[in-house]
Amino acid sequence: MSDQGHSGIKFIDRELRRIDFNIGGLSVSFPLNAIPDQMYEAMANAVNRSVDSPETLNELYVSTLMKPTVSTLNASNIFPINTAKKIVRLTLTDEALQESIHELEGVELSFQGRPFEETQDERIELYQKIMLDDRKIDRFRLGAVEMYGDQTYQNILRDPRVTLNMFWTQEKWPQALSFQVNCVAEIVPPGDPFFRYMRLMRRLFSQKLIDLRDSTDYICAYKFWVCESKDKSLAEKAGFVP
Repeated sequence: MSDQGHSGIKFIDRELRRIDFNIGGLSVSFPLNAIPDQMYEAMANAVNRSVDSPETLNELYVSTLMKPTVSTLNASNIFPINTAKKIVRLTLTDEALQESIHELEGVELSFQGRPFEETQDERIELYQKIMLDDRKIDRFRLGAVEMYGDQTYQNILRDPRVTLNMFWTQEKWPQALSFQVNCVAEIVPPGDPFFRYMRLMRRLFSQKLIDLRDSTDYICAYKFWVCESKDKSLAEKAGFVP
């Protein structure tokens, strides 16, 4: 169990698989569940091909797997649902982050001042190293950064319930996979090891600097705690031949 101080979250109980938080002054309790296995495996293995393969980074740049639509709610608006594309990643556990964040940032620092193409293989190897040990990956949450603090951020401050629409294709059947992942978002401020990790993961495969307007850094990071998932995948009808 751990106390939480952001976006209304009161505490998270992993043993009972429960997350308690406030919405409009009311205390509510939601279930806590693991990331769906198919989605987890696809994200963990996204760059597990040879670093020499031209398709390796294509998995991150072109694939929609880690670029879900994030929906948040503002009941006072005429159209209350706000959507935004966010780049999400699997996250290490808090314990693993405490142990490794300085080392990871040191490796990222070594990429600075060098052409992206020259460091590409090292970036892939770093991602693979982070994803290597399943025991160090938190199966109950996903992570992202907030760039601007606009509608998504403001909505989460009022109501931390968010929905992620995940969609991707794979070579093996079924061709198209999709999950609706309903989460409770925790806001993590700059300086926190989790924020530093998500900043690193967001920049790891970025060739261009993103305009952060008047800010010198991201506004915050999000822990998307998974409450439930709904399989929205397309399935072929039995006996049908296209």
